[in-house]
Amino acid sequence: MLFGQSVFQSVVERLNQEAEEQAQEEAVTPHKTVTGFTTSFVLETERPDPERFGAAFDAYLDFLPDPPEPEPEPEPEPMPAYLERTSLADVSDELAIDGKDTVESLSEKRRAFAKLNHPDRLSPEFRANAHARMTAANLLIDQAIKLISR
Repeated sequence: MLFGQSVFQSVVERLNQEAEEQAQEEAVTPHKTVTGFTTSFVLETERPDPERFGAAFDAYLDFLPDPPEPEPEPEPEPMPAYLERTSLADVSDELAIDGKDTVESLSEKRRAFAKLNHPDRLSPEFRANAHARMTAANLLIDQAIKLISR
């Protein structure tokens, strides 16, 4: 017993004092020092002062290559002239449906027309016109097939 305390009580009291001292020390210092094998590092708990690192950071940036210039966006392609003809008469002239057409020839005309005009095959900015043309072509071909079937 030391001064009326057992060894265990004196160790517990000393550990409590050390914990209090460490808590006070951490509250006062804005950083901790961590020691490695041969190097010590300072881990700051606050943001670094930009003026403190400004010259070193600028020197570091001088060694980095300049970022590449962004490539200019390509000009959008103009709408093909045939997509501007969306009237029923224009589409009818293109399909050239006559009395000699059969169901097979009309189906072939529909496939050939869709190959050039289907909205899914064209740029988004041209799809409205392509949709109008496909609607007109399907209407005309369906009417022709009904007339042949009579």
